[in-house]
Amino acid sequence: MEIVKKGNVQFLVSEKLKGVKHGFSLRTGGVSAGDFDSLNVGLRRGDNPFSAIKNIEICTDALEMAKESLTLTYQLHTKNVRFLEKEDIGKGLIREWGEGVDGVVTDMAGVPIMTYSADCVPILLYDGVRKMIGAVHGGWRGTKENIASNAIKVMCEHGCEKENIVALIGPAIGMCCYEVSGDVGEAFEKDYPECVKKMPHEKYMVDLKKITYCQLKTAGVKDCNIENSLVCTACENDKFFSHRAQKGRSGLLGGFIQID
Repeated sequence: MEIVKKGNVQFLVSEKLKGVKHGFSLRTGGVSAGDFDSLNVGLRRGDNPFSAIKNIEICTDALEMAKESLTLTYQLHTKNVRFLEKEDIGKGLIREWGEGVDGVVTDMAGVPIMTYSADCVPILLYDGVRKMIGAVHGGWRGTKENIASNAIKVMCEHGCEKENIVALIGPAIGMCCYEVSGDVGEAFEKDYPECVKKMPHEKYMVDLKKITYCQLKTAGVKDCNIENSLVCTACENDKFFSHRAQKGRSGLLGGFIQID
């Protein structure tokens, strides 16, 4: 992936999705202030909601997406992935889902979808044959429940073939900075020992991005169709929001994708 400038803002994009409107936003180029400086797209983080909405518009305008149809996840750290129907358009932004929805999938052209994060793992999915996209949020709970595989399952239930799906694992906290308690580390150690490191003080370092990569491969996505961001949001907090580095007071990054 590489950082590209679109308008006055920057996005992390991939050649694997060339021709598809997409991008993971960075934290600069928006209108928010203080801890949310400046391109916060989170509506429930304590930022001025008008600033967050303006920032979302800045992103969709820069990516030339249909902002009036933008649909967001409603992230409660579940494994729930929903296939969008027409009546779902706009949910998460102008209307509520009514339940936790940490992943959305659609084949509707001109309907951008968005997930958001500030250390958790954002995933963008695309099947160029079936013309279907997905946007998924993977915190440690959703990752433990295998939300990445669930998203692939939902796409395949609606006509995709696993070998045609491309997956981008976006900017998230790296194993270098993600220290967790013993119970969380042990929850991953059994199934993903290569992604977990036990520390002397009974805590663990966990690589959520690598676990997500393993889950996508197990779900049938080709290795050559998966790209894993090298960005650690905590290490690069000057460019990306980080809940951990900012001690819980941070904005959110957006993962946007749309088919035309």
